[in-house]
Amino acid sequence: MSTPPPKTARGSLTPTQARLRRRVREDAARLGVRVAFGEGRRATDVTLVVVKGPRSVVLRSAATLVEPLGLDVEVVRTSLTPEGYEMVLALMVPRARRRPSDHERRASEIGGGER
Repeated sequence: MSTPPPKTARGSLTPTQARLRRRVREDAARLGVRVAFGEGRRATDVTLVVVKGPRSVVLRSAATLVEPLGLDVEVVRTSLTPEGYEMVLALMVPRARRRPSDHERRASEIGGGER
């Protein structure tokens, strides 16, 4: 059974995170969207990805960017900005590979969610 990637000092990446970000950045360029990355707050978060561009292109490209990675994905938020449309995705360790002791979960994983 795999465990979540080890957390590093703020601002530094694990080799796995660096490879994942490089791959997403290359695929995004090919698809015509821009990406930025952030750090997730939960132990099971691998990284946050901000996908930016025209709304139709972002909506069409987001799944193409993350599906091949083999990670669980959750849309954290979407917004329309003066620069275009933006979608923030949390890439997480797949549920099947998480340790039972990983108590932090997103609301969508425990039947909660926004109301």
